[in-house]
Amino acid sequence: MLRTSELYQTMLRDPRHQKECYVRIAGENYHQDRLISLSTSGGAFASPDIGTCASRQIDLVLREPGLIPRQAEMRVYVRLQLGGQVSEWLPKGVYYISNRRLDKRTGTLTIHGFDAMLKASDIWLTEDYAPVNWPMSQRVAVADIAYRMGVEVDPRTVVMDGFPVPYPTDENGEVTMMDILEFIAVCNAGNWVMSDEGRLLLLRYGDIPPETNYLVTEYGSAITLGGVKILVG
Repeated sequence: MLRTSELYQTMLRDPRHQKECYVRIAGENYHQDRLISLSTSGGAFASPDIGTCASRQIDLVLREPGLIPRQAEMRVYVRLQLGGQVSEWLPKGVYYISNRRLDKRTGTLTIHGFDAMLKASDIWLTEDYAPVNWPMSQRVAVADIAYRMGVEVDPRTVVMDGFPVPYPTDENGEVTMMDILEFIAVCNAGNWVMSDEGRLLLLRYGDIPPETNYLVTEYGSAITLGGVKILVG
């Protein structure tokens, strides 16, 4: 869980608080004046399960989008407002553009994206590995997969040493990084997600605090501010 200030906690307990968000895309900040809509979904488990890799998605519409690179990184931030007070900004996910559509009449840009979990869909075994590397400890395997995904391992991630990762092939040939992560998740009675900071995080059922939002049946909550409806999971 993210550490939050005493001010944030006080404002959160007050039902009158509102939420404000912005998105940083390729280094440029898009605040409420340029955000027409924003919603995130996924990254949660609707029923008890183990051995999965949950991905989150994002949908947003921007006005005056400017020049945005293809597959650009998008970071979502949220803070609370109450009266004249505002809390600190908190990260709420890191995403990458999958597809976009420009409305030539209005100039608005519609974007759909995913978090980095989908990068684990690639084959893990490459010519960089030699058979002498196997079996590989789960800790080393997770670090290597995160490196190949271009992300960090969340420091809260703990994996066991009792079941090392075997040579990554099966009857169907080479396996993906996601296959390996799912094997490790099963061994540790947990599931993988991308944290709000964009790090690879293993959620073990015994470690999940009661206030977490990873185990829910409805994803996200609506945010309306200045006529803009925003859904941030």
